[in-house]
Amino acid sequence: MKKLAQIRIFLTLGLAVGFFGTITSAQTTLTAGSFRIGEHISYNVSLDKFKNVAFVETNVVSRGKIAGQDVVEIEARIKTEGFVSAAIVLIDETRTIYAAIDDGRPLLIKRVLDGGVSARQVDIDNTKAAAVPFDLFTALFKAREANGSGSFPFAEDGEESTITFLPEGSQKVTTDQGTFETTIVRISSPYFDSRGFKNVRLWLSNTDEKIPVAFELKSRNGIFRGTLASYSVEKPVDTNVDPRPTPTPSVVPTPQRPIVRPTPSPTPYIPNQPLLPELKFRLGERLNYQVTNAGRSVGSFSLGVPERKLVGVQDTLVLEAKATGVDGANSPFSLGDGMLANVSPESLGPNTFNAHLSKQLAPYSQNAAFDQRTGIVTFGPNRAEGPVGVHSILSLIYAMRSFNLVPSREASNPVNDTRVAVFWRDKVHIFSLRPSRPDMITLGDKKLEAQLITIVTGDPVVDQLGFKIWLSMGSARTPLRFSVGSYQADLVSESNNLP
Repeated sequence: MKKLAQIRIFLTLGLAVGFFGTITSAQTTLTAGSFRIGEHISYNVSLDKFKNVAFVETNVVSRGKIAGQDVVEIEARIKTEGFVSAAIVLIDETRTIYAAIDDGRPLLIKRVLDGGVSARQVDIDNTKAAAVPFDLFTALFKAREANGSGSFPFAEDGEESTITFLPEGSQKVTTDQGTFETTIVRISSPYFDSRGFKNVRLWLSNTDEKIPVAFELKSRNGIFRGTLASYSVEKPVDTNVDPRPTPTPSVVPTPQRPIVRPTPSPTPYIPNQPLLPELKFRLGERLNYQVTNAGRSVGSFSLGVPERKLVGVQDTLVLEAKATGVDGANSPFSLGDGMLANVSPESLGPNTFNAHLSKQLAPYSQNAAFDQRTGIVTFGPNRAEGPVGVHSILSLIYAMRSFNLVPSREASNPVNDTRVAVFWRDKVHIFSLRPSRPDMITLGDKKLEAQLITIVTGDPVVDQLGFKIWLSMGSARTPLRFSVGSYQADLVSESNNLP
């Protein structure tokens, strides 16, 4: 949902032969049904107090025919950036829609989902369907035509439901494009409910164009709000206005040689590229901890970011935790115990998570695969469903270092808790990160300023022990201490060994 580079996506030649008449970008009429040819709208998106975390844009490019039906071509782009892309969810989608002019329904949709190294394409052909549901973007155009009122069939990500628009008041809204008198429209859909989106609202201008001036939704990570950044309508060129005839030159046929075009070599993958500056840690970081139980040493472990590499076709960052020492027979782990997470270098969302643990931690051993597109986690023959952006416990430890963890003014009213979806043992839980005010702690012979983060897991067994992490107040937000029950792990050394 920013950097407004236009990406034009067209269907392959085979699809074009099968479905198309002609698609033209120069029309003599400005409107096509309820669509305005040449209309371009873009939005800046904020998350709470963070500005420009994403951008959204739509562009009504042209009109033409598909399978004998009059259509308009709509291009849409949504992309997260900066902090949201790094710590919450990476979204980079370009969507081309061919919508029927008479009722606005999408006859053909082409989605390109860019995950970093390679893009994934999803094509949806509704040209022969008896009943066609609206997708997210055509539903918004339909809401404009219906003055923000009505209920329509709706489908996104293969999930069919309904979407309902209901006017609920008026408000004056100020944007980069000026101040608008608007109608507030509440949007509801089972699709939003299943993803934890609440209070979804749209502000439509009270002008003839019914411009979507702003939109807003509440998620577990905060309130996302998009406001109008630009609005323009490029007038199509009239190709029939030149009164001067142009002489037609004679054409002399010439022998045609086959055109041989070199096949471009794919850009080679370069491993161990630097990480995004929004992430608080760097590639090669190694943190070493001493573990005690009621003040007595029981062992040591380390956290590390050893490498960034290609796994299959995915650009992958490797995170690891491993036991490095055992003191006495009562250590909660053994040498060789550890956890490994392959995650996205941008969002830190895990692709796989493997935990090989023994002794008291043996019940937490598992192998899990994460589908970041759907939120589904597969472990053995079982599956767990969650929202998009599900973390593992290891990826959460690294991601939380980039979170904006500001304590609430009143300890009894923890309104600033950060809620994160985390796969824990056999299902997805919503972990609450409760930040405290910075204080001084003693680490070895040093006194350091740190912020206590209490984690409420939703697991009564763990929550009664009190899972706590102390993050440094420096720019790296290094975990200085972990505490669970009578066990405590203190940072004793740190290094950076670039691979």
